[in-house]
Formats: sequence, C-alpha cells, structure tokens
Amino acid sequence: LKLSKKEAHEQAIELLRRVRIADPEGMMRKFPYQLSGGMRQRIMIAIAVSCKPELLFADEPTTALDVTVQAQVLELLSELRKEFNMAMILVTHDLGVVAGHTDKIAVMYAGDVVEMAPTRELFTNMKMPYTEALLKSIPRLETPTGTRLPVIEGRLPDPTKNEPGCPFANRCPYVADKCRAEKPPLKDTGNGHLYRCWFPIGGEK
Repeated sequence: LKLSKKEAHEQAIELLRRVRIADPEGMMRKFPYQLSGGMRQRIMIAIAVSCKPELLFADEPTTALDVTVQAQVLELLSELRKEFNMAMILVTHDLGVVAGHTDKIAVMYAGDVVEMAPTRELFTNMKMPYTEALLKSIPRLETPTGTRLPVIEGRLPDPTKNEPGCPFANRCPYVADKCRAEKPPLKDTGNGHLYRCWFPIGGEK
C-alpha cells in the first residue's frame, strides 16, 4: 500500500472503527489471546478489507461464535460488502446462517455442486435430497424442547475410489438402482436453479 508507519497505524485504527471495535487505539496494544472470539473475527475482517478487494472469500466466519455474535458478524459483512461494492463468497456448513445474507446458494457434496439456486428459491423449492436433509437439520423456534434434530446417516464416499453413480446414493432415502449406476448431470431448470439428481424432490425429471 506504500504507506508510512504513521499512515499505516492511522489506517489500521480507522479499519478497526469500521468493524465496530470499541477503543481501537487501545485495541492496537493488545495480543490475540487477550481478545474474545468475536473481536478476533472482526479484526480478521478488517485485515481482509484493508486493500478494498473486489471479492471477499469468507470461510466459516461464524464458527465457534455464539448466536448473538454470529448475527453481528454476518450483519457487519453485509454492510462492508455494500460499502466497498464487493462480491462475497460465504462458505458455511449451516444453511440457516446464510439465509438472510446471500443472493444465491451453491450446495456442495463430496466435492461436487449438487444444487445451486437463488436463496429464496432454494429454501422453498429444493430438488436435491442432500439439500433437503441440510434444511431439516436447521433448529426451528417451534420445535419442542428436547427434540433431536434429523441426522444424515452413513458416511461420505471415498474420494480416491471414483465409484460410479451419485455420490449421495448410499445415504439418500430416495435412492434407486439408477442412482447407484450412473452419476446424474447438473440440470438447469431454466430459472437459475440447477440440481444434480435423477429423481428430484417434487417429481420433476
């Protein structure tokens, strides 16, 4: 960035302010072990946007944070995305986290994109059984206390064996012989919704 030491220090303080760090001057004198998980995550975000990137790649930005801090971090990312006019790829294992902070979702399984659609479309009209299983695992307010969330039985396929068929076949509740014999192509429904399944949810072939 070709900044002097003083300029770099001033810019660092300004970035800390932008990510809602209280007392940024005092924060500059602290070590990582003295900070909470949420504070460390905010500082990592400040570092990531310091060069005003066109694309921000956020890999599990809310992992190990409590629910309140998760919401704050996601809201901060959304605000910075608009402020810097940048695209953002948000990687997470929790679809509930991205529901209100993305325009489009790509669901991956065993290294393949198995479904991709605009966010609202994916949540209301999913086609791939793996997507359905992920959505069912999201805790809901109306679920009675003590209710166990659904789990996906079985294990991921061995990526070194290159076996035929759909990689989700051995864990899919709707599996048929064709699923084990031939890998389905990625089908485009024509409205930006793509999925990889021989027998999609809803009956469309």
